[in-house]
This record gives sequence, structure tokens and C-alpha cells, in this order.
Amino acid sequence: MSETDNTVTIVNPLKLPKWNQLLQSSGQATVFHTSNWARVLAESYGYHPAYVMLAEQGSFRGCLPVMEVNSVLTGKRGVCLCFSDCCGAVTQGLDDFQLLLESVLMLGKMGNWRYAEFRGEQYLAEQIPNEAYAYHELEITDVGKMHSRLRKGTSSSIRKAEREGVHITVSQCVEDLREFYRLHCLTRQRHGLPPQPSSFFYKLHQHLIAEDLGFTVLAHYKQKAVAGLICLHFGDHAVWKYGASDDSFKHLNANNLVLWETIKTCAARGFRCLSLGRTDLNNDGLISFKNGWGAIMTSLNYYRYDFTSNGFVSCGKKHSGSFRQLFRYLPIDMLKLIGRLAYRHVG
Repeated sequence: MSETDNTVTIVNPLKLPKWNQLLQSSGQATVFHTSNWARVLAESYGYHPAYVMLAEQGSFRGCLPVMEVNSVLTGKRGVCLCFSDCCGAVTQGLDDFQLLLESVLMLGKMGNWRYAEFRGEQYLAEQIPNEAYAYHELEITDVGKMHSRLRKGTSSSIRKAEREGVHITVSQCVEDLREFYRLHCLTRQRHGLPPQPSSFFYKLHQHLIAEDLGFTVLAHYKQKAVAGLICLHFGDHAVWKYGASDDSFKHLNANNLVLWETIKTCAARGFRCLSLGRTDLNNDGLISFKNGWGAIMTSLNYYRYDFTSNGFVSCGKKHSGSFRQLFRYLPIDMLKLIGRLAYRHVG
């Protein structure tokens, strides 16, 4: 293929009605590549989509999705892609990726970005990572085979939740999303973190769940929601995006039943895989929990290209332990306020 066959352009997927169809034809895209996710980010936080698209003789060949974040507090930069655990390029090979990358870097220089961040980009494996995580992905097959892969303790926890009378609902209604958000706020407080604003979750419902690109799973005990999960999907790929629970009902093991019912729902809908997302390398408990489902664990690296030094750099892991200790003792309403003020600056 000659270079003249290729056309690289900067596009806004929100202005391309057939963007998702182009992605679908590639067979590589996840929900984070879609125009729906771009719309959630743009409407929630004012980020500007600047997706680099590669075409061959006018036909879609690949893309590298980038959101431009312009913050008076944290500077201007490009992120591929905000609030996604992993969002690599859709491309047919290294040569195509290099064309996309060169265009992103040129865009960053023209836009006076501080840096460009790439999350889980396989074609940057030889570069120094800025951050590193564990990443789990579960192959979806028939339910019997998936059950046989469960660790004994995981299987026992599922049965215990069932014996305790926990029951599960899977829905796309906004009322269940509202219940999930209540659990989300409790969980973020427990972890010493502010929750994303409720407006973000309502946008997520409007542009993803209500468009049949996701669903909410809730565990109920005596008519009270005690645990939940939001699953997003596109094509044959599903993502466990958010999980939450009420810790006062921890003894019910409802989280296990929630995930198991999510897995069965993914199987019933014909999905090929379910991403269990990223995990901090020092979070042994969560890594062990994800390992218990028979998921494959790999390394997930984030890369940062610094425009001052004109190269990939490692800035070291951010330390927020002192803030987390403080946030655990703040009331939820205060944490919600911090989340509303802060999240648009940290995407």
C-alpha cells in the first residue's frame, strides 16, 4: 500500500452519524471508542473530541480516539481516553498506528498540550510506561464451562448469597441507576474518594444504557439494594465499568452473585468477552477476587508523551493516601461537591 492511499484526518465522532457503524466493521472497538461514550464525556465535562481517523481510498481503516482536556488547574492535554481503563487504537498494524500517532503528536504540538496520554496501547510496549496496572479479561463461553473455572471460594460465595435470599435484577431503567448511584457514593466514601457527579451517571444512562449499550445489575436483600454493577458493551465486547456495595451487608457476598449474574447475562447476549477492568498492583484483595473467576490477568500500561522533552516519560505513581484518609471521614454530600468540582480537571 502506498502512502498516497492513506488519508489521516481529525474528526469529531459526535458529528458523524455512522461513526459506530464504521467501528463495528473493524471488529476491534469497545464501548469506549463509540460516539456514545464521547458524548457522555463532552456533555458531562466539556471535553473536546479530536479523534484521528485513518482512511484508505476513502474507506475507514482505523482510528486513535483522543479527548482534549483544557483545565485551568491541570493544564491542556490529550487523553486516549478519559475515564476508560483501556482504549487502544483501532488499527490493522504497526505502520498504521505510527501514522495515527504522528498525527496525534502533531495535533498536540499545535494545540500546546502539556502531554498526550495513551491507555493500554499495545503498539507502545517498547516505550517506558508512566503507570502500570493489572488487567483482567474473562472469556465468555457456555455457562457450565464458565462455572467450572470458578475458584472454589468464589463458587461457595455465590451459593451463600443465594441461600441468604439475595436476588438479582438486570435492567435499563433509570430508577435502578439511581439506586446504583447511592451505592456508588457509599463505596467511594469507603475508599476515600469523591464520587463522580450524578449528572455524569445520568448522561451515561441517557447515551449508553438507554441506547442498549449497557445495563444495571442490582442485588436486593429484603427489598433493599445492597450491591450493584454497571456493565457497558459494544459489539461482542462487554465491560464491568462500575461496581458498588453497601458494606454493612458484606456478609451476604452479594457482590459475587451480582458478577455471576452479569456473566450469565453476557453469555445469553452472545458477548465474546467481559473486561473486569484495571486494578492497582498493590490491591491484592481485588486482584485475588478477579482471579477467582477464571479471568486472564495481563499487564496494563499507560504511556505519557511529554511535549516539553519530546518523548515518553514516567512521572511516577500519584500518591493520594493522605487525601484518602481525610475523605473517608467527610460526609457524602461534601464528597459529592468535591466530585462535581474536581472530576472535569482530572480526566
